[in-house]
Amino acid sequence: MKNPLRTLRSLATPRCVILIFSIVLLSPLRAHAQSPGERPDWQGFERSVRDGKIATAEGAAALESWRIQLEKAFPPEGFGKDTFFPLADHGIGHIGGSNGEGYRPAGYRFLDGDAHKGHPAQDIFILDADRDGLEDRSGMHAKVLALADGVVLSTFGEWENRRELRGGNYVWIYHPALRIFSYCAHLDDLMVGVGDRVRGGEPIATLGRSGKNASLPRSPTHLHLMLLEADGMHPMDPYPLLLQAVGRK
Repeated sequence: MKNPLRTLRSLATPRCVILIFSIVLLSPLRAHAQSPGERPDWQGFERSVRDGKIATAEGAAALESWRIQLEKAFPPEGFGKDTFFPLADHGIGHIGGSNGEGYRPAGYRFLDGDAHKGHPAQDIFILDADRDGLEDRSGMHAKVLALADGVVLSTFGEWENRRELRGGNYVWIYHPALRIFSYCAHLDDLMVGVGDRVRGGEPIATLGRSGKNASLPRSPTHLHLMLLEADGMHPMDPYPLLLQAVGRK
């Protein structure tokens, strides 16, 4: 039978100590490096598109690549399909126009970034006569809610430093079960970060007046809600989903 003390002494050589120390030190890093698929850096891609830093051909190829990556990283199983009205204590009567006519997608392309044309969205307004960003009834910011179960892929909350951006502060959420993206803009404070998994109806931000045009005195305070199909990033009208959304007033 081997002497245990002699075995320990043999392991205490400088070379063995360095090897053991390296294994212990690097193990967490290796584990972390093996899981990048859990948080794909879609935000970096979104920023490049938003700021016009990606060519059309390159962007088109990237869209298909991202669709595949996201479907693999976030399988639809485990994500619900129920939709929730995205502005707490508000409903169909607060949507701009009549019968969803504010949705005007002509000319819109995701790859045009912040220079895009059209208005492929529904605007949901609050009562804010003095344009201070607060609801007249409560004197507080309205809560913006997740449209459905999903994963937060991009956020921006530094509009004060980029006042030329049309959307102001915003949140992009990927909804695997619906295979769509939701984009909520003109926000004030954000309550979520990239990589967060959210449930439908969960607060993700408070509504504000951020955005190049939304911040102007003439602009009524509203939530800008855009939906894009994950396959190709083509716009889809949110109005039908809002008509059947849970929590609508």
